[in-house]
Order: sequence, then C-alpha cells, then structure tokens
Amino acid sequence: MATLLRPACSVNKKPVLLVVDDEVDITETYALYFALHGFEVIKANNGFEAVTVVAHRVPDLIISDCMMPTMDGVALSRHLKADPRLLRTPIILMSGAPERHDLRQGSYDLFLLKPVLLERLLGEIRRLLGAAAP
Repeated sequence: MATLLRPACSVNKKPVLLVVDDEVDITETYALYFALHGFEVIKANNGFEAVTVVAHRVPDLIISDCMMPTMDGVALSRHLKADPRLLRTPIILMSGAPERHDLRQGSYDLFLLKPVLLERLLGEIRRLLGAAAP
C-alpha cells in the first residue's frame, strides 16, 4: 500500500500521534513512551471517540487497535480516510487476532500484529512520518 508522506512539522512543533485503544494500560504506556521520544500524544478509548478527537485536532499519525467497542479500527480507518483533511495522515492498525477482522475493508497504511515491540512501532512511525519525525 503506497504511503504519502506528510510535510515536515515546523521546527518547534512536536508531531502529534493519536493512540486509539480500549485498553487504558496500552494508551497510557504508548503516551509515556512516545512523549519521551519527542511526540505529543492524544488518546481515544474507541473509534467513536477518535472521530470526535480528530474533528477538533488533526494528528500527524494515528495508531489504532482493531478490536474495540463502538467502532472498531477497520471501520475507523475507513471513516478517517474519507475525511479530506486526513487523506495523507498515516494510519497504523494493530491486532492480536487479525483473523477476526476483514482487513481488506480497511483504509490504513500499515498493519502490525500485537504484541509489537515499542522500538519497532517507533521505527515504523518515524518511517511513515519521514522528516516530520523527531
């Protein structure tokens, strides 16, 4: 799947990551880890909440679990990529049970199997953001 890189962030602006997962321990762990690596992190507990968040603030990259209540990650990715403001925003979907999802129905840039090492996830984020990554 081809990825369009977003323009580099301004010198003083930290790239913004939106982390979407219904497991609070995961969102908190990711928020701490990525903040330590120079990112600003905003969090949502499900797909519906993520839609509300991006209505007010467009992140530079979105990381979402697939299996969530209200709106799963596959539906969320389709919804977000339908928004012209988010067409170039990379989306990473993750799941520990990919067989439970029809990933062909999603609109994402990368799929990772959980559990994923934070170092690998950080590397993929930097790759997708290119020059905008810290």
